[in-house]
Amino acid sequence: MRRSEASPRPRRRLLLTVSGASVVLAITAGAVVWTGRHGQESRASADENVHVTTAVVERADLSDTRTLGGTLGHGRSRVVRSGKEGLVTWLPRIGAEVTRGGQLFRVNDNPVPLLYGSTPLYRTLRDEGTVGRDVKVLVDNLRKLGYDFGEQPEVGSWVRPRPAATPASDGAGAEGETASADAASGESAEDERASGKSGQDAAPSARPTAADSDSDSAGAGSPAASPSPAPVQVRRGEGVLTSGVIAALKRWQSRTGAAATGELGPGDAIVLSGAVRVGGLLAEPGDATGGDLLSVTSTVRQVTVPLKADATGSVRRGNKVTVTLPDNSTVRGHVTALSSDAQSADNAGGEPQLTVTVGLDDPDAESVRDADAGSVRVGFTSAAKKDVLVVPVGALLALSEGGYALQRPGGRLLPVETGLFAKGRVEVSGPEISEGLRVVTTS
Repeated sequence: MRRSEASPRPRRRLLLTVSGASVVLAITAGAVVWTGRHGQESRASADENVHVTTAVVERADLSDTRTLGGTLGHGRSRVVRSGKEGLVTWLPRIGAEVTRGGQLFRVNDNPVPLLYGSTPLYRTLRDEGTVGRDVKVLVDNLRKLGYDFGEQPEVGSWVRPRPAATPASDGAGAEGETASADAASGESAEDERASGKSGQDAAPSARPTAADSDSDSAGAGSPAASPSPAPVQVRRGEGVLTSGVIAALKRWQSRTGAAATGELGPGDAIVLSGAVRVGGLLAEPGDATGGDLLSVTSTVRQVTVPLKADATGSVRRGNKVTVTLPDNSTVRGHVTALSSDAQSADNAGGEPQLTVTVGLDDPDAESVRDADAGSVRVGFTSAAKKDVLVVPVGALLALSEGGYALQRPGGRLLPVETGLFAKGRVEVSGPEISEGLRVVTTS
């Protein structure tokens, strides 16, 4: 005998007649699809195996997380080369950490120290009044190393470069001696205007020019002088090579065992973003400096994650992640870098990959320090919603005319708009949807 529709049947979802559209039960993709003809009640054969229960609409935070494999280490490595010709006479040990002012290697038995910054040494810093970002690197590092060299000219001020003094030629008079003395002083063009020295050009209030000094330097009976360098305005992010900086450079060079020349050129120091850990040696003492010498990484533990170039999706710098360590403990982190150049995967026919670098929020945590370098799992949050109404995905009814609904225990259908799907739950909203509402769902 057929069971009466009025008789309750535990854990079983019944077909209901809905005004305007009859419905037939079927399960597809985690939601329930209702179809049928108006005014009729029928049950699909699939209904015999459907078990239903109820759930409450909750307010919660929802996030969609995907987990990828990564490697715990010290981040991406970079190769270090020498900017000077010669022979390598010393290299550090693998695993050594080098900080600001420490020597990375030696060439012709001269130490090559590490400086922090973003602009490499691309010219020889010698002449007072030299202005540039490379000078700023030297200035910042000398200050951090504890050397005092006085104040730097302000941004916007004009500085007249002064070539390093050379021995006076025969026949040079008092004017030549005065010029040499001025060069040693390292004063800026604005200092000259303020001091009102005799024999020096007062720089115009606007922009001083080399022609100003040339016209006054040629006096009666004076030998022809070479044109003076044009004054340079100090821009933001630039430093000025003053006499004080040169004196501090000499003191630092003497302390490191280098020749105290007061000059610093390409190859005399290596500029990197910060402290480094020696990851590998690519040369040996006695080798010429023409090739790669060593590879270095950050001193801070990081995680690198290979990611298909076409699957970066919502991964952005600053995204928060959760890292599961080999002992299954978890630490929090964030994306610090995403390589811009796709590299071919190691496996044959592999798709191009990008490298995502993850910094740990507490790299000195005991669980991180004790963890061996190796494989870890990284959970990326690709989407997140806070304080939204959610229900189990099984509570959704996909209507034949389109859209979704939730079913009340009494049979009434409430239309809803869906949002984020994550971890078996879905964000819902609608005029009749509120926290605490009880709805039917599959069990």
